[in-house]
Amino acid sequence: MPPAPGPLGLDTNTPALDAGTLCLQQSKPPGPLCGVTGPAATAAPALDAQTRKLAAIAFGEASTANDPDEIGGIAWAVANRCRAWGGKTVDQLLTADPNYTYAVKDGNARYGQFMGATTAQIAADPGMKLAREWAENALASRGKDPSNGAYWWDGKDFKTNFKNHPKVKDGFRFGDPSHNIFGVKEPVNDETVTYWTAKKNGVLVNVKERGRYTAVWVSTAAHGSTIFWTHPQDYLTATGGKSYR
Repeated sequence: MPPAPGPLGLDTNTPALDAGTLCLQQSKPPGPLCGVTGPAATAAPALDAQTRKLAAIAFGEASTANDPDEIGGIAWAVANRCRAWGGKTVDQLLTADPNYTYAVKDGNARYGQFMGATTAQIAADPGMKLAREWAENALASRGKDPSNGAYWWDGKDFKTNFKNHPKVKDGFRFGDPSHNIFGVKEPVNDETVTYWTAKKNGVLVNVKERGRYTAVWVSTAAHGSTIFWTHPQDYLTATGGKSYR
């Protein structure tokens, strides 16, 4: 058998290919030829601060079941609101609305776990890995949005604190019966009518109906133990409110 050509321009004195591995056994050109790539070649890249914060919120606010659509929905809801509110960063959003998510300030263990984890620890934990992937996609507006366009969400406290829950007091409705994952009774809300006003003889008077609404909140989706919300269009029309406020 004639000698095999050497790799990368080496001379033809290189021994023949090993019949079992088809690797040139003595030549060692730069870099791995037939070996397994090392850990450095497959390690996940470092997380930037905003992606880490968003992933930690999604991981912390979601239930421990690590439902992909629940984690993803929370990540998307935050990112949706950031984009709608003038393209804010996650940190800027939390500054503008400090009570938006309590996970960042109430000692939430899962939030703290993610914020303190290395990239290797995140990659090794199924739930944290999901949160990272969903946060990256949500910030890039890439792929599906499990929240279905939501800006807010509620977990089990919507059921346990139902009577005193702010959304119950404001008035809500389910966008679809399947969103009622906690089996609560949907209220029958009074209709609110708003008017355009104008001054007549120095007094503000109603001159034209602006709109009507029965709910301030409408559900958009439900996954795991989380219901997702936005403001219904009739409410926004009647009040002139912003969808993200």
